[in-house]
Parts: sequence; C-alpha cells; structure tokens
Amino acid sequence: MTAPRTTLTAALACLTLVAASGCTAGSGPGPEKGAIVLATGSDLSSSGVRQDLITDFEKRTGRTVRIVQLPDTADGQRSQLLAAGQSGNGGYDVLNIDVAWTAEFAEAGVIRPWGTSLDGDFLDSVVKTAEYDGKVWGVPFNTDAGLLYYRKDILADYGHHYRPPANWGELESWAKQVTGAYNRKAAGSGKGQNQGKKPPTMYGMVAQLRPYEGLTVNTLEAAWYAGGDPDATSFTKGAQVGSLQQGVGDLKLRLDDGIMPHEVMTMDETESRRWFADGRALFMRNWPVEYASVAEKLTPGKKFDVAQLPARPSDGRRMSVLGGQNLAISAQSTRPEGARELIEALTGRRSERCLLERGFAATRASAYREGPGAPTCPPSPGDARREQGVTRSPAPRPGQEPPYTRTLYAALRAAQPRPRSAHYQTFSKVVQIRVSEYLSSPGGTAIADRLAKEADEALSGRGDPRGR
Repeated sequence: MTAPRTTLTAALACLTLVAASGCTAGSGPGPEKGAIVLATGSDLSSSGVRQDLITDFEKRTGRTVRIVQLPDTADGQRSQLLAAGQSGNGGYDVLNIDVAWTAEFAEAGVIRPWGTSLDGDFLDSVVKTAEYDGKVWGVPFNTDAGLLYYRKDILADYGHHYRPPANWGELESWAKQVTGAYNRKAAGSGKGQNQGKKPPTMYGMVAQLRPYEGLTVNTLEAAWYAGGDPDATSFTKGAQVGSLQQGVGDLKLRLDDGIMPHEVMTMDETESRRWFADGRALFMRNWPVEYASVAEKLTPGKKFDVAQLPARPSDGRRMSVLGGQNLAISAQSTRPEGARELIEALTGRRSERCLLERGFAATRASAYREGPGAPTCPPSPGDARREQGVTRSPAPRPGQEPPYTRTLYAALRAAQPRPRSAHYQTFSKVVQIRVSEYLSSPGGTAIADRLAKEADEALSGRGDPRGR
C-alpha cells in the first residue's frame, strides 16, 4: 500500500532536517545546555576589561561563560588549542587565537567558518587577519600595531624639538648624535666627590630580538622598510628579492654600530620596555599595550611620546606588522549559537570602545570616533573596585581615550598582516633560527642570503626549521 503523499512529504522534510542539523525525527533541536566555554590567554591590559565584558554579557543574556585559562606563552596556547581541537576532547566553544594562527587552525579543522562577511566598521587591515582561502574564520577582538617610543625630553635637549625621526636613516643619525652627547655629559657629572649617582649608559634603541615571535615581527618590518611587499607570497620573486636580506642586514648594522645594545638579542616586549623606562634607550619599538607601564615606571618629570614607525624613503609608507587576537567558534563546539552570541557581544561597537579605553587597540573604526555618534563604554563593576584601591590599573580612566589614540589609529590603518599560510609557524621558526644566527655571527652574510630561499620553502610546507 502506498503511503499518502502528505505523509511521504512530511517524512522527507524531516529526513532533510535531520541530515542538515542533526535533529531526530519527531522533535526539533533543543536549547543549548551548559556554560559557553571560552579558551583564552590572560588579560594583558591589567584592567580586567575582558572579564568585565563577559560579566556584562552574562547579566544581559542569562548565559554563563566559563573561562579556561591557557598557558602564558603564545607557543603554549597554540599547542594546547591545536591538540584539543584535533583530538576532539577540548570541550571549547570559543577560541581566542592569535591573528597569525587563522590559516593553520582553519586547515587543521580546529575552527569553523564564521559564515558571513564582517561589517564595514571593522578596519580593513584587521579584517585580513580573519580571512583565509576566501572565507572568514573569526571576528577581530583586539588588534595591535608596532609604535616608535621616544624620549621627547632628551631629544629636545639636543635640538630635536618638533617631531620624531622621519625614517630609519634619520633615527640612526639622531641616536648616535644624542646618545653620544648625553653619555659624555653623564660621565662628566659622575666625576669628583659628592656627585649624584651616574645615570646608566643610554643606547639609541631597543626592540624585541630574542629568538621568538618578536624577532620574526621585527624582521618582517625591517624587510618591508627595505622595499618588501607585505602581500607577496615569496621572498625570492618580484619586489621581495633582496628585501629580506637587506632588512636583517640593517638590524645587524644597528647592533654593530652600537645603536642597539647586544643585550637586545635577549629582549622581549617586557625587557625592552624596562630598558626604555629605566632611561637606557632613546628609542624603542614596541606595542601600545606597554604605554601605560612606561608612563607608570618612567621617573617623574621625564617625558616620552609615541609615533608611527619610520617611513621608508621610496614611497613614504609607514608599515607595522599587525598583532592582536581574533575570536573563533571551535569546530567541536556543542553550543555554537551561544558561542556566536558571545563573540558578537565581545566584538560589538561598545565593547571595542571599552577595549580601547582600557589598554587594548580596538578593531572597529567607530571606537576611534569622537563626538555625536561615537560609542560609549559604560562603567563596569571593576571600575568601582579600582577606585577603592582594591586593584591599581595604569590604564586611562573610563571615558578617556589613551593619549596615543590618533597615532595608533593611523598605524593600524597602515599595518599589514603576517604571511597568511597554514605553515606560518614553520616560517617563523626558520626566521628566528637563521636571523638569530646571523645577528650573533661576526660576518656570516651567507646566512642572510639563504634566508629568503628557506623562508619560501617554509611557507609552502617544504621547510624544516632546524635546517635539515
């Protein structure tokens, strides 16, 4: 006996729904259960803004968010997230991932496509970090761009009153002139009895050249300054030819000329910031998140400021590597609707304004807007606790933009992502090993010459970071 057409149609419809969404015949999908699990590193702003945003989300939606704290190091976070995603045992719903991991995590099946394009309020440069293979894989949460920190007071004392150096050649010239005069004066002040404590020797510049991701970032910026194309996929073709070698050669010259101390080869963001705040460096390349710490640590009465990185003479472009983190939905999530809702809340216009006011670089253009139509960040429970002295944050007070906001906005719009390859980590390791070898060698130009070829092999998945 043939089933009635209506019954057959209904059955087929249910089977289609089952295949598409995993429902069982006779019932639709039930509500998501349990807390939304967010895997993230620590809140580096010292202001607890991420936790405040999550608390606000919980109050508004009635959903609970459980935070899983990842290891402190980027390598530790990446390894844990990859292992959990590939084993299917992580239990995570939302992953807070470094912008350099998008391609690798997408290829590994650890994250799922976002499914829609990002709205036009997100900065164009930042959107690139969430894209891979023609798809969007996450939403920009906070971003970063390298800035040039400089001792405004000391430069003014030696005739440079009006602006930071325009290019690296000018920076190097100023660094030699100013630090030479400064150190001679300091040496003279230490002679004789009853003299004050001699100031530390001042160097021209510090940066992050320890063999970790910071060295890769500084190397890329040096290569771009030397004429490299941030969008190129090869370091041995087109505009890239010679730029990587020239870039690392420039880094080595700054070491050999004494502009940078050799201790810079052991420095990360924190250690270079300490040198700058202690008065041992005239210039520093670092991220904006260190601004508040410098302002807090620098001796009262001393003045500093920040600018975009020096412009390359060929076309005037001021390019920094983009840093930051994106939020993505775990491929294994059992609460994808809640995960998406949480991500949208944490990356919304008001949330991004809060991030800017509390020490992070915001990913939306509207966060940098002033006057009517600009988003506002509401006071948080954490603000009251900090006002009472329970915690101390060097970040700007709520409702206030950081003093470097205009400079940061310009730097972000000009910044560029790192190479978008599923093999980026191998590439970065090759750069760290080879550039570190070159910088510490008495000569060794052959190392720099091999670097471009090995970098290409790494990006294509054919390289071995150990050089085998």
